[in-house]
Amino acid sequence: MKRLIILTLLLTAFATTWIGCSRKPKYFEPTGINDRTKELAGKNVWTYLNNKESIDEYTRVGDSIFGGEIACNVKPLTGIDIKTFKALAGTNYAKDTSHVYYPLEIPCIDYTDCGVCYYGKIIIENANPISFRYLGKDYASDGKYVFVRGELLQGADGATFKIVEGPQYFCFATDKNNVYKRNRIFKEADPLTFYYNKNDPRNKVVQYEAPYIIGDKNNEWEYDPLTDQFKKVDKK
Repeated sequence: MKRLIILTLLLTAFATTWIGCSRKPKYFEPTGINDRTKELAGKNVWTYLNNKESIDEYTRVGDSIFGGEIACNVKPLTGIDIKTFKALAGTNYAKDTSHVYYPLEIPCIDYTDCGVCYYGKIIIENANPISFRYLGKDYASDGKYVFVRGELLQGADGATFKIVEGPQYFCFATDKNNVYKRNRIFKEADPLTFYYNKNDPRNKVVQYEAPYIIGDKNNEWEYDPLTDQFKKVDKK
């Protein structure tokens, strides 16, 4: 009797293991994805995606484009023109003939057996994909509008907008009306004469360390990117 009970338990365990191993995966998760982001980042080349290629987490699987992680049966992006879709590595921007895309919203869901973060809202309203260019330092423009990380930079003039050259974490720009620090207007400065002099000995440019000295025809300021603060200094 004891042997029969042991044999029954062994058969039950074997059957359970066999069923578990032969069961199809519950969630769709593609394999063999070639992430080309590092290869292409910084080259400023809009790149079409082949099947099972990924750039900035835009991933092509067959005739679909997924955004973000592919797990938990997350759905592909909708409204994409697969034939003209291309991404600009290292910027999170992509475009096709109809739209410019950026992961403006990244929802996350967490099931008991699965979790995923995926691209939700991605269409940049009013951006012209034909003339759209990435300018650097998180700025982009289509010649009419200016965008910062996919968001419209209110009031910026795309026709006269330009980046002020500076160190890696120096993110100032100007147009005919204003000086900008990403999505903020630096109202005190004159956009037509605003400058950064990399040879000013008062600059302390060591990775994140600061400050930077910026100025216009009338004033100079010390800007600290760590605290995001401006302090007026004596003009030299």
